[in-house]
Amino acid sequence: MFTGKTTALIERMLAARDAGAGAVVAVKPSLDDRYHPTDLTTHDGKSLPAQTIDRPEQLAGFEGDVIGLDEAHFFDSGLHAPVMALVDRGAHVILAGLDRTSMNQPFGEMGRLLVEADEVVKLAGQCAVCGGKAVHTVRLFDSTESVVVGGPGMFENRCRAHLSAPRKGDDNQ
Repeated sequence: MFTGKTTALIERMLAARDAGAGAVVAVKPSLDDRYHPTDLTTHDGKSLPAQTIDRPEQLAGFEGDVIGLDEAHFFDSGLHAPVMALVDRGAHVILAGLDRTSMNQPFGEMGRLLVEADEVVKLAGQCAVCGGKAVHTVRLFDSTESVVVGGPGMFENRCRAHLSAPRKGDDNQ
C-alpha cells in the first residue's frame, strides 16, 4: 500500500503507448472500485481507462501488445495460467501488486509469477515507525481475510525492524 504501484503501472502503460507499442490494455479486478469503477486510479487521483475482470482466467481473453493488470494480488489463485498464455502469445504483461500479505505470507500466486518475470521492480514505502524503507504492510484492524480492498488508515508500511511494532491505537503502545 502507498508505494506507487499503480502510478508506476500507469506510467509504464503510457510510455508503451507513446513508444508505439500497439494495443495497450489496462485491466483491474472489478473488486477494486475504491476511486473509480473501471479506471486505474492512484491515491492522488491520476487515472487511466481500464477494463475490469471478475476472475483471473478472463485476463487471457484480452488482445493487446501490452497488457497491464493492477492489484494482481487480489486474485488468490488462477492467475498464473492466463498470464503465461498472454506471454506465450507474445504480449508484454505488466503486473502490479503485492508479493506478501499483511500477515507476511506469500500472496496467492505472486511468488510463482515473480519466478516467471523477465523484470521485477520492487517498490518500497516509508516505514510508519522510523521513516526508513518499508516493503512490508501491516493491517491496522483485526481481520484474517486474505484480500481486503483498503485505503488510508487501514494499512501501514513497515520496515523489517518494525514489522511487529505495536499498531497505532493498540493498548500496549
